[in-house]
Amino acid sequence: MVLVTGATGNQGGAVVDALLHTGAWTVRALTRDPAGPAARALTERGVAVVAGDLADPASLRAAMSGAHGVFSVQNSRTAGRTGEVRQGTNVVDAAIATGVRHLVYSSVGGAERVRGIPHFDTKWEIERHLAGTGLTWTVLRPTTFTSVFTMRGAGAGLSLMATALGPAGTLQMIAVTDIGVFARLAFERPGQFAGQALELAGDELGVAQIAETLRDAGRRIRYTRRLPKSVLRMIGPEARMLSWFGESGYAADIPALRRIHPGLLTLDRWLRA
Repeated sequence: MVLVTGATGNQGGAVVDALLHTGAWTVRALTRDPAGPAARALTERGVAVVAGDLADPASLRAAMSGAHGVFSVQNSRTAGRTGEVRQGTNVVDAAIATGVRHLVYSSVGGAERVRGIPHFDTKWEIERHLAGTGLTWTVLRPTTFTSVFTMRGAGAGLSLMATALGPAGTLQMIAVTDIGVFARLAFERPGQFAGQALELAGDELGVAQIAETLRDAGRRIRYTRRLPKSVLRMIGPEARMLSWFGESGYAADIPALRRIHPGLLTLDRWLRA
């Protein structure tokens, strides 16, 4: 049995899907609102939904009772940076206290290589806490989610990307579906993935290629190819991430990942699916 945090969200939901797909795992979902529609939908699929809060260590220990594995993901947008670190370390400490055999933590690509990006720094702090324990662990480090290119305001986001990357730069990306698959594989193959950190991407494209792929899939996208660099600074501390994209950026080994997971999605295949 695997306890999935964030089970009603994007990454946690993808992990639930991947675990249920094989029929080999019992899934327990942690949520603050077991009576909500998203939780009820999980119950209808055979998931055991339990009440809990990442900020409440006692509720985490109760939710992990009897669990073989835990999938851990946090969101700094909702928890704040300090809250995210507290939640992530709470999950680790509860897993130790309850005898969990394997913890899979979703961090971010490049967390070990760059400082000064707020939501990278928080995840690196959680990673360091996890690495210092006796737990069996696997860290997944996703790159940019393919879904950001279909969200409202995607054109403005692409304009910022174009400014940061320039005409020759590229950006790696991953479908959330595939994060779920790699989490499942980590639980299935601890001998291969225990103690490993995997940077995850299924595609690498320049901004013009991203826009063309979106248009080919029937999605209209407008963006400005080059904004003044001063615009990047206006978005605040996270501007460091865009600058880093242009300097070095993500470094997932996509061919190696595809050998592990041959169904790894490109942006085009994700859009058409």
